[in-house]
Amino acid sequence: MKNLAILFAAAAALTTPLSCFVPVPAKVEPAHLRVMLRAASSRATEDPLDAASYDLCIEDADGKRQFDGLIAECPAEFELQPGTYSVSACNRSFSQPDFDCPQFGDARSVTLKEGEMSEVRLTAVQMNAGLRLQVSERFVANYKECSLFLRSSKGNLAWGWDETRTAYFFPGKVALSIDSGGSGTTIYTADIGRGEIMTLKIDVSEDITKVDPMTGIGISITIDTLRTHTQREFAWDGSTQGSSGPSEALPTGLVSVEDARKMAGSSGVWVCGYIAGGDLSSSSCSFEGPFSSRTNMVIADSPSCDERDRCMSVQLAVGDIRNALNLVDNPSNLGRRVYLKGDVVEAYYKLPGLQKLSEYRLP
Repeated sequence: MKNLAILFAAAAALTTPLSCFVPVPAKVEPAHLRVMLRAASSRATEDPLDAASYDLCIEDADGKRQFDGLIAECPAEFELQPGTYSVSACNRSFSQPDFDCPQFGDARSVTLKEGEMSEVRLTAVQMNAGLRLQVSERFVANYKECSLFLRSSKGNLAWGWDETRTAYFFPGKVALSIDSGGSGTTIYTADIGRGEIMTLKIDVSEDITKVDPMTGIGISITIDTLRTHTQREFAWDGSTQGSSGPSEALPTGLVSVEDARKMAGSSGVWVCGYIAGGDLSSSSCSFEGPFSSRTNMVIADSPSCDERDRCMSVQLAVGDIRNALNLVDNPSNLGRRVYLKGDVVEAYYKLPGLQKLSEYRLP
């Protein structure tokens, strides 16, 4: 027994020093994040920014929320593990159509590095779409026994004859129908985009018995800062089949920059975005003036975007479009909304790009 005890003691003496060589995991320094929310520089004054009332959400790459609460309650800076996070803010939730509920907000993705401070600057822009109806007395007199409805894929709203509020929907198609005795007829279909507020003026045609379907009798467009207010007018002849009138407010088939980036190989695509910068190279671009290149620019879904990877490059060939859009000769175009029609390419200056522009609109 004595010899056995000696052997155990010797073994312990040999193994104890070896534990000193087990590597100790290196301590990971946290990353730091500051979040700022600002209004767009030309935001409509009817919706003043109250940043403290906005909800802020920070999620990691696995979708786990690191913060979910009012901006007024968030710390001056966040201490987080290094990694990629989604940062978003909005003034209200919006899950179905409703009256007087414009949703403003923004979202960004940020990669935090160990031991470093990063900043995310969110810009409060309108994310849903609004629709107002102005119904003439003559229309009411002819159809006062009927009901008006605004219908979308996300829900419907009844429109009373004395309604004056703005109805808000998710961007996309909204149909106006007139219902009588349980049967409804679609008399107009509008395609409204993010940030747009459309005023639809409704009247009946002079000869309500004529055979022609609904006819557009006039279209006018007004622009109110970064929120696009459009007006459309139409007269209905009481036909059983309604149809959509022409629109000069927005080109048909508009897609966002985010969607257009995924459409390489498509031709004649209308893209809606904001002129975010220029002076492209294969690895960089400038988001602030003065600019030096007339041959290119970048567009984004946010007027304040300063992340190259969220942009779409645009080639400006010699001609009227270049003359009207380039940031050297037109520095005030920076941050403006623009509609561009062209061919989507997989890469132009190593970014999804738009080339061979054939049309543009600059509200």
